[in-house]
Parts: sequence; structure tokens; C-alpha cells
Amino acid sequence: MFATILALMLPGGPSAASTTDLQLAAIARDSRTRELLYVESHYIQNVGRVGEQRVVLYRCSLGGPAFARKELTYGTTRAVPEFTLFDARSGYQEGLRRTASGIKVFQRADARAPQREASVPQDAALVVDAGFDEFVRSQWTELEAGNTVKFSFLVPSRLEALTFKIRKHHDSTFEGVPVSVIRLALSGVIGWVLPHIDVSYRKSDRALLRYEGLTNMRDEKGDNHVAVIEFPNAARREVPVDLGAVRNEPLIARCPAPRAS
Repeated sequence: MFATILALMLPGGPSAASTTDLQLAAIARDSRTRELLYVESHYIQNVGRVGEQRVVLYRCSLGGPAFARKELTYGTTRAVPEFTLFDARSGYQEGLRRTASGIKVFQRADARAPQREASVPQDAALVVDAGFDEFVRSQWTELEAGNTVKFSFLVPSRLEALTFKIRKHHDSTFEGVPVSVIRLALSGVIGWVLPHIDVSYRKSDRALLRYEGLTNMRDEKGDNHVAVIEFPNAARREVPVDLGAVRNEPLIARCPAPRAS
């Protein structure tokens, strides 16, 4: 269950102060062996504005084919973006959408499973998916002061919200620049036995640079990867983004076998 919510930080990266299109890449490696697991290609249009849209392609390798896609749209409440995630390998799908009758959260376990859906209370104070980045920025002063902040995070696989807590764990550097390492964990007794996640944000603009912990991407056996995911500065480009082309890029059902070295 915990693993299904841990991609919430990954579509982040740009600071909220930016007002341009942006492309960036994130490299996911096994936290123990450092083996390449997958590569995320992020395409972001109108960064920081109402109506900002993002598409994330999860690729088998750098420049290789994609097996999953996530799409996000930001409204006036940036902590609660609309989003959909689809993994072509299994048919897994989850997301949140705004309808005439209110906000709906939905999830499908695989291609053969029925879609489950639930309504989200209109007055709920929630954080949803990559809205976590916006929440961290809004709580930056509290976190830098060493205070613990609790919040409700919507978990599509459960069709409900769980209480999490975040706290600054330590200062560090990434590619030579200062970062604050924020630790995320489930609140309460259950958090004592489940793994935490460490997320590093650049101090100068609060951009996400590094993630370490359990992810919601799975291996061929169905086990969730434990990864280190890094957003190198060299892979960030402020260039016009064609989201139509990205949305139409085909997804494959299985990554090619690695070539023998």
C-alpha cells in the first residue's frame, strides 16, 4: 500500500517561480546496486501558472521507449492537481478528475480489473500526487525551522486519504549546491514499521533534485523498486514543449532486454 503513493514527488522539479516551458529528465537507479531501472522524461508547459500542464513518460532507458505515462493539470489549488497515470505493462491506472458533480478519485489494479471510483469531499484539505511539491514550498519556513508538519495525502489505491508527516532531516549538497533533505513518513504507529522517504530540495529555489526510497514502479515480479532518483541540472532545458506529441507517443507493454556488454 505504501508504495502506491510514493511517486508523488517525482513529477516535481521546477520551482513555482518559473514561468516558461521546461523539459527535464530523472534517472532512477536501484538504491543498492545502482543499476539503471528507468528514466523519467518530464515535459512541463506554462510552469507556475494556473492551467500548467505536465506529462511524464517513464522510459526503459535514456532515449528509449516509454512504458508508462502520467498527465497532470494544475488549477488554482496547486496542491490538488488533476492527474492520470497509466502503466502499459500491466494496465494499472489511477488518477483524480474534476467533474460537474465534484472531485472523483479512481483506480484500476490491472487491465482485467474493474475501475473503482469514489467522491472526494469538497471541503477536504488534501495534498494530491505532485501537489506535494507545492505543499513543501508552502511549508518551507516551518520545515527549515525543524518543525514537523502533518498533512492528508490522497491515496488512489485506497480511494481515501492517509495522514503523513514531513520534517527536515539534514542539510546536504547535490551537484555542489546546498539542499535541504526532507523526510516523509506515515504518521502514527504504522509509520514506525514502514520505510521513510528522503527528498532533497535545492535551497535557492526549492526545486526537487533527489528522491530516495520505495517507488510505485514495479519490476517483472511485481515488486516495487527501491530507488535513488536524481534530477541532474544538465538534463533541464527551458524550451517550448509540444504536449500533443508527448501524449501521442506510443507505450510498450514490456521493456527490451538489456544488451550484453
